[in-house]
Amino acid sequence: MTRQPPTVGNRTGKISQATQVAFFVFLWLSITSTSATGLRSEAIDRVIDGDTLVLVSGEVIRLAGINTPELGHEGRLAEPLAQAARAALQTLVEGIEAQVEDAVEPRDRHGRTLAYLFTPDGTSIQAALLRQGLASAVAISPNDAYLREYIAAEDAARRAGRGIWALPYYAPRPPDGARGGYQFVHGRASPIEMGEKWLAFSLSRQFVILVRRTDWQDHFNYLPRALDQAAVTVRGWVGKRKSRSVLVISHPFMLERCGVDPRRLCPAD
Repeated sequence: MTRQPPTVGNRTGKISQATQVAFFVFLWLSITSTSATGLRSEAIDRVIDGDTLVLVSGEVIRLAGINTPELGHEGRLAEPLAQAARAALQTLVEGIEAQVEDAVEPRDRHGRTLAYLFTPDGTSIQAALLRQGLASAVAISPNDAYLREYIAAEDAARRAGRGIWALPYYAPRPPDGARGGYQFVHGRASPIEMGEKWLAFSLSRQFVILVRRTDWQDHFNYLPRALDQAAVTVRGWVGKRKSRSVLVISHPFMLERCGVDPRRLCPAD
């Protein structure tokens, strides 16, 4: 029997099928590649301050894992080195498409995206600011992916006396001298309430540290009573509740036990 050649229609169908298969393979590889790295390339529109910027898409990015000095706003003066931190971030991202990795908990209470940023060659933007002494490391569970790297960068800046670590303004304050906003506070802790949801410790009558019980169980490797009369230095955002200053923490890095943990903020003996 003579074999009939394939018709044009069949050949076209086979080509169309092959094209579709190739397209879906490409799409699958693109998706798996993106999810494997967790990074997306984004162009930067503008820098707001030392730890906040806006993408060309309009998305506002808050750099996770660090805090930089605050610019002046609402009648409040800028903190020392706030402009330097902003200028440093501007230099780091100028003319590049940043690599953006969203944090595990990707939104803050202001609706900004919490993310880790890298240059195209893989340099960490957060670590670069920390090494210059223009930021301090922050650990807010569960967003602590690069904490070890950030601690090492902060330690190097502190040892060298760079940036904020050379200024008395950023030295730990006594609890009764604490101001609002992000700061370091040193004192002696006393447990005042071991509730079902919250653990509360006082550094003075006017200063209280709160830790959610679930965060303590998940991240702290010692019992709450170990803080009774312990000298500590804490870091974080201090708010006002009635007449008291309140600092909420969720990670042990934010609470340094003097004489027990590696010395970073605690005063020298």
